[in-house]
Amino acid sequence: MKILLSLLVPLFLIGCDQAKQLQIPDRPNILLIFTDQQHIDMMSAMGNNLLHTPNMDRLAKRGVMFKNSYCTSPVCGPARSSIISGRMPHETGVEWNGDSMNSEIKNIGEILREHGYKTVWGGKWHLPESYPQRAKAKNKDVNGFDLLPFRDPNIENWMLGSETDPPLTKAAVNFIKNYDAVTPFFLAVSYHNPHDICFYPRKEGWVTPEDSLLNIRYYNFDYKLPDEVGTHPSNIDHLPPLPDNYEVDEHEPEFIQTKRHHHNEYGLETKLAFQEFGDLEWQGYLNAYHRLTEDVDKEIGQVLDALEAQPFNDSTIIIFTSDHGDGAAAHQWAAKLSLYKESAMVPMLVSYPAKIAPDQINDNHLVSQIDIVPTLCDYAGITPSVPFTGNSLRSIIEDSDATWREYIVVELADFKPDRSRKGRMVRTAEYKFNIFNQGQRNMQLFNLHTDSGENENLAFHPDYTLIVDRQMQHLKEWIAHTNDNFNFSN
Repeated sequence: MKILLSLLVPLFLIGCDQAKQLQIPDRPNILLIFTDQQHIDMMSAMGNNLLHTPNMDRLAKRGVMFKNSYCTSPVCGPARSSIISGRMPHETGVEWNGDSMNSEIKNIGEILREHGYKTVWGGKWHLPESYPQRAKAKNKDVNGFDLLPFRDPNIENWMLGSETDPPLTKAAVNFIKNYDAVTPFFLAVSYHNPHDICFYPRKEGWVTPEDSLLNIRYYNFDYKLPDEVGTHPSNIDHLPPLPDNYEVDEHEPEFIQTKRHHHNEYGLETKLAFQEFGDLEWQGYLNAYHRLTEDVDKEIGQVLDALEAQPFNDSTIIIFTSDHGDGAAAHQWAAKLSLYKESAMVPMLVSYPAKIAPDQINDNHLVSQIDIVPTLCDYAGITPSVPFTGNSLRSIIEDSDATWREYIVVELADFKPDRSRKGRMVRTAEYKFNIFNQGQRNMQLFNLHTDSGENENLAFHPDYTLIVDRQMQHLKEWIAHTNDNFNFSN
């Protein structure tokens, strides 16, 4: 009998260990991956053949890719406050970088933690600390989250994605590989790049080649133009072409024209690029933007590899997005702080193998960052006590013909020294309407079915008066519904 027991006990222990490894939580694990300053078209899955993002593409095929996805504000802090709360920036209290969130607004970490989730934040935070893990950070705690250690807090420089993204990936991979899968987790992996494109117009970390004829700046932090491009006139054709909507409308709203000349740090790269770049430098800008996006794609791939090797892969929801986009040379605009589509539109990929069919493309619903938290709560089976301005995407994921919102709104507060400067975008299925509260020619109307590049402003055309009135009515309805602080006259 003793011999028999001695044989059975090890088998029993092995069986328990295997059961622990195979145990899948009743509620899904949640992985939120997002980049900084990535326009929606900066994925090869969106049909952009000028860059290669196999891992974002892999994630797109894993579930559903939304093709009409918007940030709530084309600014880091305000957009991030929406990503974690399901509310608009004017509701969270974060309308400009450096603002702190309204203490009455609960974030997704606080909500999920109350319902038994382990909630962990890795990487860039920006509400208001960019990296609370830094030794010099004034605010070292984040409500609702444990901070994922990923870099020596005493290191001085945390400004570049080339320095912060690789160690963040390593920490996220280790977290996933070593997770016991007993308690469901929420893990945010918040990358820095392709935000480093901001340094291109500022000439920080860029050098000018000796061949001044071409004057193509290239990155000096492991990123540079491919060797085969170099600085030789015969290879200029290897640079990406200028976008079809590259030209600037001389009758742009005065609000936008003023922004092109702001000297303050809040958008300095926009001014520098517009005033100093020629066509060739804009092509170099685009090339660098593509390469930075490809670099962060490689980081994302390692996280996906780690997850797909785990038994809880199928029961993990992944949402991939970015805080805002980048001008990407369209209308000769660099960086954010604009309601043009390149700055306002962001990726939105949702996957959950146990519940969501793969290879879906949704191009008929307008979605927003305010929809992320409601979606996660819905799939987690949580009915929170706090209100959301956004809606769960689950209904339109499971039924692509489901009724959805008629319009979507994006906020803009583009100049912190003058907090009265604001704009709003109202997007419907066919039209996009922008209105600004300062300056002449303060409206834009684009027919997106015929003018996807947003080149022809129809706002003051007599044939479109009724369309403008309808968009204005949507905005007034929105202002009343959300207690928006935007004031305007038309």
